Amino acid sequence: MKRIIRNISCLLLVLSLLPVLSGCDNEDDLIELFAGKTWKLSRLTTKGSNQRFLPNLWNNEKDYDSSMNALNNENTFTLNFEGSELNGELMGTTFTARGISSTVTGTWKADGKKHTISLYIEHTTGSESDPLAKAFIAGLQKIYKYEGDASSLSLFYDDGQKTNVMGFSHR
Repeated sequence: MKRIIRNISCLLLVLSLLPVLSGCDNEDDLIELFAGKTWKLSRLTTKGSNQRFLPNLWNNEKDYDSSMNALNNENTFTLNFEGSELNGELMGTTFTARGISSTVTGTWKADGKKHTISLYIEHTTGSESDPLAKAFIAGLQKIYKYEGDASSLSLFYDDGQKTNVMGFSHR
């Protein structure tokens, strides 16, 4: 009987330690998620939509085909983040975004606990005439939230009364 009580006591002790030993840290590793990676745009749509792209983005099929051809180019619609961490603080956080004819550079700041992100555009070269490229570059200026892991990234921004999302895959 003493042996059964001792075994039950040990089992209860081990079970009571499980929550302590397996505590979850909900803070993202921002450097691992963002830095040194090239993200390729895969969708730009309204949050909650099953569509790949925003409705009514193109006026005709020729414009749509042109955007899709550009999207298939390896060097267009990309987003690169750089940065490092020192004593828990992000340092040297820069980004470069490429549309079709334009490049946007600046700095970024994110909070791994709240999953918020801000992009501060400092320089833009070129301009866009393509509807998807215009929406991509314009959306970057309004980003406020992210979700993601090592292989996919979603950036959220408000556009009027709706929330849009840009989806990216790691290239």
